[in-house]
Amino acid sequence: MKISKSGFLFKIVLVVLCWSFLPALGVALVSCRTVIDQEAELKKRQQIEASITLLENKNNLIPLVRLDTLRIAALSVGSESVTEFQHILTNYMKVDFFNLPAVFTPSDLVVMQAKLNDFNLVIAGIHQVSDTPIFAELINFLNRKTSVISYFCKPEILDSLKISGKPPGLIMAFDNDSLTQSLSAQLIFGGIGANGKLPKDFGETYPKGAGIVIEKNIRLKYALPEEVGILSANLNGAIDSIVNNALNKKAFPGCNVLVAKDGKIIFRKAYGYHTFEKLHATQLTDLYDLASVTKVSGGAPGILKLYDEGKIGLDEPVADYLPDWKNRLFHRSDKSDVTVRELYAHQSGLVPYIGFYKQTMESGQPSPKWYSSAPDKKHTLCVAPGMFLDKKFLKIVNRKIRKTPLKTRGKYVYSDLPLVITPQIVERISGKSFVDFLDTEFYKPLGASALTYNPLDRFPKDQIVPTELDNYYRFQLIQGTVHDESAAVLGGISGNAGLFASADDLAKLMQMYLQMGTYGGKQYVSEATMKEFTRVQFPQSNNRRGLIFDKPSLNLDSLKPAEAYPCKEASQESFGHSGFTGTFVWMDPKCGLLYIFLSNRVCPTRNNNLISDLNVRTEILSAIYKQIDGLKQIED
Repeated sequence: MKISKSGFLFKIVLVVLCWSFLPALGVALVSCRTVIDQEAELKKRQQIEASITLLENKNNLIPLVRLDTLRIAALSVGSESVTEFQHILTNYMKVDFFNLPAVFTPSDLVVMQAKLNDFNLVIAGIHQVSDTPIFAELINFLNRKTSVISYFCKPEILDSLKISGKPPGLIMAFDNDSLTQSLSAQLIFGGIGANGKLPKDFGETYPKGAGIVIEKNIRLKYALPEEVGILSANLNGAIDSIVNNALNKKAFPGCNVLVAKDGKIIFRKAYGYHTFEKLHATQLTDLYDLASVTKVSGGAPGILKLYDEGKIGLDEPVADYLPDWKNRLFHRSDKSDVTVRELYAHQSGLVPYIGFYKQTMESGQPSPKWYSSAPDKKHTLCVAPGMFLDKKFLKIVNRKIRKTPLKTRGKYVYSDLPLVITPQIVERISGKSFVDFLDTEFYKPLGASALTYNPLDRFPKDQIVPTELDNYYRFQLIQGTVHDESAAVLGGISGNAGLFASADDLAKLMQMYLQMGTYGGKQYVSEATMKEFTRVQFPQSNNRRGLIFDKPSLNLDSLKPAEAYPCKEASQESFGHSGFTGTFVWMDPKCGLLYIFLSNRVCPTRNNNLISDLNVRTEILSAIYKQIDGLKQIED
């Protein structure tokens, strides 16, 4: 058959067009398959979550509350390594791990019983069941203790066990896969509710349909983006693209990013390494120096609580709570009538910063007049390993703040100093040390053990991400002691800097803020107090700040995207804070958003400003908002 020249040319063009569209078609097919896969994963999760059955819940033990009173042993039976069940439990609070094989000896049981007796709650995951008297003896022991037992097996296998009594908490999870283990652990802490019912009779004790219902979650849930209507591929792709570009340009060695919406953690990822040498990959459990994010996670909680209890007035003079600021004979102060509201909205007239540490230097080196290489009764302030400062220097810090003249009072000037003096205010009013007050009132009840000052006292050094290679003050790589010099001369404990945290534990405190003072079934501060601190205080002064919390740019709607802080999409109800080391937190009650970014952009030098030049932190926030806005458009 003869083909005309025009027909031949048409076929060539058709082939070329088809060939050129193949990559796009392939991307579309992959994208479609990804969506289908994620929908299947979501359906699977929902089915497992719906099937997990709570059979015993004596005195409403589950979900666990009053975490500060609990010492938890997490026992896995039938696994000799740490299980997903145990691992997820640690996301909610510190627990100690214990493991027994499915087949164990009487002496093994005796040793284990002795260890478990040191704890007031045992959470046991039964991954394999052995039809032996010694196994039944273990279960009987657990039943007699305050315990929660989760069975990751078919219920029929338990019929042959001669068990006496029931544990205070009993969960039938039916399967032993990692997702079932994760969801069971979340149920115990209230990350998910309970709706499961037994599909058939379980011996004579639990009939078909048995199952205790817990309507809703009280703590953060570890979930897929699809659970809040966002596509995983879109969210992951958007954040990965921004972070990987920043890593390639060496804006920072590594980072941790966490995103939660509507009480569900939908993104949680560690990127890069601790340093540019790439010797130690970042982990989700890593602790970062929060820098000025300490202001909202250390300073703010103390003042929030005192105000909420009526022990401090926002329009009262700071000098009422810090007598050193009172003006009197031979004790001059121009700060006598500065109010608490002015102080924490950054318009009291205080200078931005005072380089306290410089007064301890001599010929460019730390002076032996002030420092000792080892702690003693005199040198109690740990500035860095091998550097302990004389505690008398605290008086010099206070005197320097008091005697440095106020600048323009009533004008917004961001300053570290209001939060430097905050621990003294908290201690004087509460009668407790600043750290004890925060631990007692917030961190321990939240289960946030990885939200801490001076982390080297509690965590291994390699779990703490290093900051700057300091060649001007401490002359060492700063790792595990605070980077900020003002906090350093205070022994690492200040309201402006000094806190270290993992993303997971910082999220607990931030979610409490987002939920207007409540988390885990506990009201930490009232909704009215949270709203007061997170509203703009002095808009007439062109001051966008709340009380300690940062806020979006004023008149955000009228600004160009490049001028808008933190980004154009943020609502006026939102609030948060950034940190010098490369940290950032932002919460938006309007859309239920929590965003945490932790990095060490000052490693090895603070002169690396690429994180700001590239707008990494706020670009990610903007990308998250765009995913939420896309969801809204679909719903509309």
